[in-house]
Amino acid sequence: MRKNVVAKSRCKNVSILGFIFLVLLLSACKSGRNLSKPAVVQATEGLNYLETVVKNTPAITTFSSKMKLTITSKGKDFSVNGTLRMKKDEVIQLSIVPFLGIEAGRLEITPAKVLIIDRINKQYVDESISELTAMSNTDIDFYTLQALFTNALFLPGNKELSNMLLSEFTVHSGVDNQTMEIKKKEKNLLYSFITAPNTGQLLESSISTISATPYQLNWKYTDFELFGMQNFPSKMNISFEGGKKPFSAEIDLSKLTDNSDWAFPTEVSAKYKKMELNELLKVILGL
Repeated sequence: MRKNVVAKSRCKNVSILGFIFLVLLLSACKSGRNLSKPAVVQATEGLNYLETVVKNTPAITTFSSKMKLTITSKGKDFSVNGTLRMKKDEVIQLSIVPFLGIEAGRLEITPAKVLIIDRINKQYVDESISELTAMSNTDIDFYTLQALFTNALFLPGNKELSNMLLSEFTVHSGVDNQTMEIKKKEKNLLYSFITAPNTGQLLESSISTISATPYQLNWKYTDFELFGMQNFPSKMNISFEGGKKPFSAEIDLSKLTDNSDWAFPTEVSAKYKKMELNELLKVILGL
């Protein structure tokens, strides 16, 4: 009986790593909204508003937080504790610590690669970002993921959003008069952002396909707290719609600090076995 319990715990921890990996690479889905077409804001006024939204982006250089991750899949919820850490333009690191303060797994993303370590089964995946984006057939990159985690506007393939790039976005007045909608079509994808009109605070980011097979990834921000000189969301709700297995997750952050005293890059033990990407995908599909 004890062995069965341990085995189930190990499978769940590996599935959590697979889920996080999947969330970070998926970039689209069927839109559940059916709203009337909002009015387009004049170009000059829209650009001024976009600049306000960008100024609201938390000025994060280093970031460290406790994290509670709750996953909803197949009608069931399960939660796990961990940490979320970032160093701007360098690394995003998620650590899964399910019990007794012992790390079960780690996900580390840099502009060059993705590293996933399963410490329980002593195995890992080390893949370049370019290979993974090619596999998912998207332009999603490190800077897109960094923007999603830091409550910022983004356009894949661009490290920063210049005024020239901002002028390519369209700003609509929200149909509910309580939000503004910012949109940008790029190739076969639509990038949509919902903001608060009075403050320019980013409330939600979405990436959706413009095709016969619609998918959508939604990333909502709530429970803002003062971090440094700006507000930062302590809760993020992520959902993927349109696939055979829709799922959602909630990231609840606490004890936010600018602590930079943590290891990077992560070194993988020579005792660990390298996994092929298709092996990891089998784990993901088993969620």
